[in-house]
Amino acid sequence: MADLTEQSLVILARHPDGSIEELAPERIDEIDRLTDREGTLVWVSAIAPDEAAIDGVGREFRLHPLALEDLRKQHQRPKIDTYEQQHMIVAYEAVADAPDGLSEIHIFVGAGWLLSVTWTPTPMSNAVRHAFARRQKSAIDTTGELLYALLDAAVDSYFPVLDGISERIDALEDRVLEGDADREGLAEILFLKRRLLELRRVLAPMRDVANALLRRDLEIVDASSVPYYQDLYDHLVRVLDQVDIYRDLLAAVLDARLTVASNSLNAIMKRLTAFTVVLMVPTLIAGIYGMNFDQMPELRWPLGYPVALLLMAAAVAIAVAFFRRRGWF
Repeated sequence: MADLTEQSLVILARHPDGSIEELAPERIDEIDRLTDREGTLVWVSAIAPDEAAIDGVGREFRLHPLALEDLRKQHQRPKIDTYEQQHMIVAYEAVADAPDGLSEIHIFVGAGWLLSVTWTPTPMSNAVRHAFARRQKSAIDTTGELLYALLDAAVDSYFPVLDGISERIDALEDRVLEGDADREGLAEILFLKRRLLELRRVLAPMRDVANALLRRDLEIVDASSVPYYQDLYDHLVRVLDQVDIYRDLLAAVLDARLTVASNSLNAIMKRLTAFTVVLMVPTLIAGIYGMNFDQMPELRWPLGYPVALLLMAAAVAIAVAFFRRRGWF
């Protein structure tokens, strides 16, 4: 069997006897004949299709013009669109190598067939396809089960991402407690907040998609598949809860960081004030003795200079002891 990850169009057919056949892309016109056979399940996976490929699968599966428009524009909101004898589902998989960390997946389902279209790498979905091609997903007998496997893989891809974000938040908390309030820490906080916002932007609609599937709005979800879609919905709720918790934690870290920065500024201002007072006293004494008056009693006093220096030193020592006792130094 060829390497599925290197092909732009992968056609897999599960026959009623459970065997899996991989068809060459040139045999895509045989899908109608295969799906007419009861118990046959066909999965067509288009990877980074060009305009010609989109037109080809559109003609073969009789995709609605609005669905083809969504394919060409991409960057769609997760949703379910229902057309005659087919449904289109838009979902996202979390991928570290993608430009924005998300990989868009368009899934079309009909009686006995499923078409998935992706543009960037989708490791979790690819793993499902490899397992299906090698008959490792023996439980996948229907279109509803195959759709669940794809959506479940997409949702599971978010857990490692959130675990990584959790570790970074813990590290940020430790740095804040250590008094670190540098610019890099602030940039990382803002980056994580933006990342969580992007995740929530796609996860909330995906939860609505799972809820619609759970209500059996699509005829492909039969009674035996309902527990699996319930599990899918629970996973999405759990992921969304984690996203909200991490957003709150980041807000708390940012507040703590601002508090640490404010406390550090206050400490600096206190030290500067203490230094000013300490230096002000000898400056005052020196200023008095530097006045140009003839009638000053200490001008003719032999001990005037050392006494003035001792007075300055004593004033400085007293001021330093005063501020040190109050923790300003």
